[in-house]
Amino acid sequence: MFTQPKKTPSPKMRKLHSIHGLLIGHEFIGEIEAAKIRYSFAYSPAAAAISNGKLELSGRFAVKSSGGQSRKSDNVKATLLATQSGLTTAPQAPRGMEATLLGKLPTDDLPATDATGGRGYVGVMYFRLSPLDGRSLGLPFELNAVQLNARLNPSDHTADALQFWYSVAVRALYDPIPDGALASKSLTEINQLLKV
Repeated sequence: MFTQPKKTPSPKMRKLHSIHGLLIGHEFIGEIEAAKIRYSFAYSPAAAAISNGKLELSGRFAVKSSGGQSRKSDNVKATLLATQSGLTTAPQAPRGMEATLLGKLPTDDLPATDATGGRGYVGVMYFRLSPLDGRSLGLPFELNAVQLNARLNPSDHTADALQFWYSVAVRALYDPIPDGALASKSLTEINQLLKV
């Protein structure tokens, strides 16, 4: 009688709960470290939309090992769960901004608290990523429910403009009384910037 050998279960992978990235251009760039090996990652949103009343980005999640090997996963969704306000000067409004919207947008004044109406703006965005396959990305982690903690501290024009429009989108979508027109305007601007 022929019996098949028992399959040995693959070793259980550790769960990765969160990763940290910095907005550079239109990408969120960061590093993941495992057993003293560093992997760089880039989440590159290609589009922004509203899903169930929340801001949702979709794009490519790419990982590069210290040896230079690159792997990627496309159509990765990032759903905005929460934000934290910044405490430095708010991002500048783009030229030509309609005067009717200015009362609802971040201003140059320093916020007195983390949520100061029109003077508040987004400094950190907390996203839940759609499930990723750690093995196919070359990472020794289970990535079923990873949170991307994205810091917005712009050092370039694109990131600066995105910080402004992300702040507008958050205000429009997450205020007690959402502003559909302002949310739509901010999504249009974000999507144009993501094409750069």
